[in-house]
Amino acid sequence: MTTIKNQYVIPNILPATEALLLNDIYLVVLYATRIPPHLAISVNGKLFTLTVKGATVDGELKALLKLIRQRNIDSIFIKLSVPAVFTLDQLRDEIKKYTLAYPRVDIGIATCLSPIKDFCSEVYEAEMQRVNYVFDLLPKLYERNIITSCYQLNLDRYLAGNSFYLSKYNMNDIYEGIRSASYSAV
Repeated sequence: MTTIKNQYVIPNILPATEALLLNDIYLVVLYATRIPPHLAISVNGKLFTLTVKGATVDGELKALLKLIRQRNIDSIFIKLSVPAVFTLDQLRDEIKKYTLAYPRVDIGIATCLSPIKDFCSEVYEAEMQRVNYVFDLLPKLYERNIITSCYQLNLDRYLAGNSFYLSKYNMNDIYEGIRSASYSAV
């Protein structure tokens, strides 16, 4: 969890197995080498994400894992702790509520990080006011010992030791990603 100019280092990343990822709660970083990556949350095998097409709630993580393997998508799964006052079922309800609060990813309205920020603010009582990017979010989660472990799929060639150097990006990069995804969705 070190910051190097224009990169954020995610340490101690281990190879993932499907059985491992289908339990517990994970922050999913899809296309980890792409600028910007796409973010989602999985809870006990259910997927929650916001895209230009709208919200996906209770999606099947198994289907995403199949796609990740078929298309060799570089992905990171960051395991989050379960707060003492919540069960995994309650966390699933919380992320569902925050994901459905946004109509879709759109310029100036919401990014895929928006529901995740709201979820982390509510569930983990983490300060999210200055969080605009995943590399802003991760240090806050590490500081509060919310991140318990990290796993990867298709990222072996990008690891240095067992660390991944996530490229930093800015809001213009996000907006360009949204424009590109919007054109692809048409």
